Amino acid sequence: MREGTTALADGENRTPPSYSASALAHGAARSMVEVLTGRRPLHQIRRWLSRPVAGLLTTLTRRETPLDFRTRMNSVHACPTNSSTVEVCVVIREPNRHRAMTLRLERMDAGWWCTLLKLM
Repeated sequence: MREGTTALADGENRTPPSYSASALAHGAARSMVEVLTGRRPLHQIRRWLSRPVAGLLTTLTRRETPLDFRTRMNSVHACPTNSSTVEVCVVIREPNRHRAMTLRLERMDAGWWCTLLKLM
C-alpha cells in the first residue's frame, strides 16, 4: 500500500483529505504566537516562511519578545480566497489588552508558506 492512503474493507484505496483551511490557519497562527512569545525558536518554523516574514519575525524577536509570555489566541478565522491561498485573522489576548494578527498562507511547490504577517 502506498504511503498516505487508507485501505478500505472492499480493497479500495483513497487518499485522506488534506488539511482544511481552518486547521491550517490554527496551526500557523499557533506557531507564530509561540515564536512571538518566546516559547518557540524561530528556526523551527523558518522553512515555512517567506523571506520578508522571516525578516520581520527576526527583527521583532531580536531584542525582546513582542508579546507577553501569557498571551493566548482567542479566535482564529480562516478565509480561503482560492485553492492555493488562505487569509487568516487571529485575535490575541494579552494580560491587559487584545491585539490582532493577520497572515496570508499560500500553497507553493514545497507546501504551505506564510507570505504575509501583520501584528496590530
